[in-house]
Amino acid sequence: MKYLNRRNLITGGAALVVLLVVAAGVFFAKDYFWPAPQEVAVGEPVDIVLDFYEPWLAAAQATTTNPYKEGFAKSPILSKELRKHIQASKGTAGIDLDPVLCQTSIPTEIAARPVSQLEGKAQILVVSRDKKETKQAVVDLIQLNEGWYIDNITCSPGEFGPEREFSFDMEGFLLKSVAPPLNPQFWHLVFVQNDVPGHVVPLFFSPESTCTAVGGAQAVCDPSTFMEPSKAHVQGEMTETGVKVKRLQLMGS
Repeated sequence: MKYLNRRNLITGGAALVVLLVVAAGVFFAKDYFWPAPQEVAVGEPVDIVLDFYEPWLAAAQATTTNPYKEGFAKSPILSKELRKHIQASKGTAGIDLDPVLCQTSIPTEIAARPVSQLEGKAQILVVSRDKKETKQAVVDLIQLNEGWYIDNITCSPGEFGPEREFSFDMEGFLLKSVAPPLNPQFWHLVFVQNDVPGHVVPLFFSPESTCTAVGGAQAVCDPSTFMEPSKAHVQGEMTETGVKVKRLQLMGS
C-alpha cells in the first residue's frame, strides 16, 4: 500500500511538472501567438510626434535621468519593432547618435514639420533648432482605427542644407480633390521624395506669393485659377501645418 502511495505521488508530481511546463510555455508564447494590440493616440500626427519627442528631449537634457530610465523607449505609442530598435541602440559601443533625436549632441530645442499624410500614413520631420545641426529624424506614422502610432524613425543627414534659399523646394502636381484627413479647402502638392511617391503637403498662399504661368507671366498667386492636376514647382517655407508659398511656377504637361 505504501508503494502504491509513493507511485501515485510520483505520478502526481510528474503531472504537476508537465502542467507547469505547459503553463510556462503558454505564458511565454502568448506574445507571439496573441500579441497585445498596438496602442494609438488620437490627434494630428505632428502633435502625436511632439507628445513623444518633447518628453524624450527633456529627459535627454536632464542630468539625473535619461529617456531609457524614464521608460520612453518602451512607449506603447511606438510599434513593437521600433521599441526593440531603440532599446537595442542604448549604449551601443562607438555610437553616440541618439536613435530618436538623430543627433550626436542633444539639441536645446526641436521642431516638427509635416511632410505628407495620405491613405493612412503620415511622415513628420523632426529637426533641431540649433543652426549647427543639420541632421533630422524622419518619423513614419500609421493610422489604426481612430488613431495613429509611430511605426519607424529614420535618421537622415538632412534634406535642406543652409545653402538652399527655401526650406521647401519641390516639383509635383497641384491637387485639391483630396479625401480626409486632408482638407479639400486647400490646394496640395503631390510629390516624390527620396524616390518614394505619394507625399502630399498643403499649400498656403499670401499676397507675397508669386505665381508664374506656363508662358512666363508673373503675378500674385490666385489659387482660384488653378486646374488639377497641374504640374508645378513650389518653393516656400515649411511650417508645422504646411508650406507657406513664396513662388509657384506652372510647368505645363
